[in-house]
Amino acid sequence: MLICRYADHGRRGYGRVVHEENGDLLTPVRYDGRARRWVGGIGPARPLSEVTLLPPAEPSKIVCVALNYAPQGSPAGPARPADPASCAVVLKPPSTLAGPGAVVGHPGEPWELRHEAELAVVIGTACKGVPAQRAAEVVAGYTCADDLTAYVRRAPEEPTGHPPVWAKHFDTFTPLGPWLATGLDPADVPITCRVNGEVRQDGGTRGLLTPVHEIVAVVSRHMSLLPGDVILTGTPAGSGPLSVGDRVEVSVPGIGTLCHTVGAASDRPWAPGPTVDDGVPAGRVTARPAPRSA
Repeated sequence: MLICRYADHGRRGYGRVVHEENGDLLTPVRYDGRARRWVGGIGPARPLSEVTLLPPAEPSKIVCVALNYAPQGSPAGPARPADPASCAVVLKPPSTLAGPGAVVGHPGEPWELRHEAELAVVIGTACKGVPAQRAAEVVAGYTCADDLTAYVRRAPEEPTGHPPVWAKHFDTFTPLGPWLATGLDPADVPITCRVNGEVRQDGGTRGLLTPVHEIVAVVSRHMSLLPGDVILTGTPAGSGPLSVGDRVEVSVPGIGTLCHTVGAASDRPWAPGPTVDDGVPAGRVTARPAPRSA
């Protein structure tokens, strides 16, 4: 089953995507946290073309598992156990999310922007300390991701021998989509990244040092996971630089292709937004819910 998140005239919801000969259809659904599955929502089926696709998750946090593939040219070696100290975990804020077809802002000088195609896990139910063998029970679905990372461009005369300065926190640095796949077996999934039509990354989850079910166990021992949280599982060899104007495509069979482009850094000056009493930003504030229907 493929599940998208969409916007329609100010309303947001989730829908099941059905590919048909005359066009894709969307049927509203919601995630039942107790049953741990997607169930029918309220509303009729309609053409997918009538709505705007959003990132298919509403995370409180985005968790990145770093260095989860062997370096290019090195043997993968045995899988690592579900030990919280066995892999590096980095957090990205929800403000990095971008949806299918988004324009990602290049952070500008002195940064070098690089693509990192990955399989993403979206959590469906609150959990902590999940056993690896039960990880599938807390997963709402899997999707494509580009874990964009910026590295500082160093002067040629600068001494080496120390780690590069890198950042993952810029706005729009986590393109996600186009939708979730619920029936995917993540153990051996190909991952391909193309930039302007050229293949840059061609690997798959078989090469992960810590497999996907073990990743969920590791991360859930580091921290509590909430509905909608996203785990980025690692990127295969081939990550490379991106320039303004580049088009990136991340493809995973069984899910689809996530596309985004790279735009120039925003040069708009900062300005305060409208406020109400006591300096609280105007607008409605809502708790972050579990995946829900329209």
